[in-house]
Amino acid sequence: MTICEKITQLFPIRKTAAQKRAFRQWVMGEMSRMGYRARVEENDNGRQQNIVVGDPVHAEVTFTAHYDTPATILLPDLQIPRNFPVYLLWQLLIIGGMLLISLVAGLCLGLLTGNGDVMIFTFFGAFLVLMWLQLYGFANRNNVNDNTSGVATILETMARIPEEDRSKTAFILFDNMEKGRKGSKAWARDHLEAQHTRFFVNVDSVGVGDVFLASASSLAMQMPQYAALQQAADTIPGRECRFHSSVTTRVNSDFRSFKCGVGISAYRQVSGVGLYLGDLHTARDTQADQNNIEGLAEAFSGLVKQL
Repeated sequence: MTICEKITQLFPIRKTAAQKRAFRQWVMGEMSRMGYRARVEENDNGRQQNIVVGDPVHAEVTFTAHYDTPATILLPDLQIPRNFPVYLLWQLLIIGGMLLISLVAGLCLGLLTGNGDVMIFTFFGAFLVLMWLQLYGFANRNNVNDNTSGVATILETMARIPEEDRSKTAFILFDNMEKGRKGSKAWARDHLEAQHTRFFVNVDSVGVGDVFLASASSLAMQMPQYAALQQAADTIPGRECRFHSSVTTRVNSDFRSFKCGVGISAYRQVSGVGLYLGDLHTARDTQADQNNIEGLAEAFSGLVKQL
């Protein structure tokens, strides 16, 4: 059984405090068995429980992923990072659908009560509830790609780095990315030196698709680790790796909490749309290609060896 399969079997949902606590205990035990010392850093007055291995303030590279899983309101979180018109159209469709549902609810109650104020209150209330559900609502049942694939990639990478190279790197599993990157933002605020000067590579939803897209900040692109990452990524068999500025990509993940951050996700190439990733935040998120996970882990361990 692969690490990704084991996490999927034991901890498919990591949303409540109890679910996340059980996962943290398990994953820190796995890290300990690999010879690492993991710790939980409580940030934002204890509201964010981030798992940290090593010394990110001095490491040459820190690999990260978020371990929490999202809510769902049955609408897929389509990722279209390089085609802004199509991305904007999908976002407008989602907002339009939510407005339509809210309008129908408001009209129904308004007609039933014969009160226009009730109609207006219901419309705005329903819209706010739908917005809230996207962040804090019902837990999504399946989260294999988002982001069990990223957590598995971190653990696979850790297993491949020899003991003599471990001082060069650090690892963080962030809490509450699905609630607006709260975990990584809080950790970054508490470690401003690392936030502004250290090289971070974040993996998020890397399990589906044969094209890896790396989104990098301008500062990250100037660092020698960036060129080494490009060389290492080119060694992944059967996968294309594309590197772009984070300014020109519509990708929102924990790497954006850092001045020298790079975010990596996997996509399919779809005619007329470009890079595309669907099924996130829905019950259809049930797949992760082990070749993607192992390919990235090999590339990351190779990167560490070069540093």
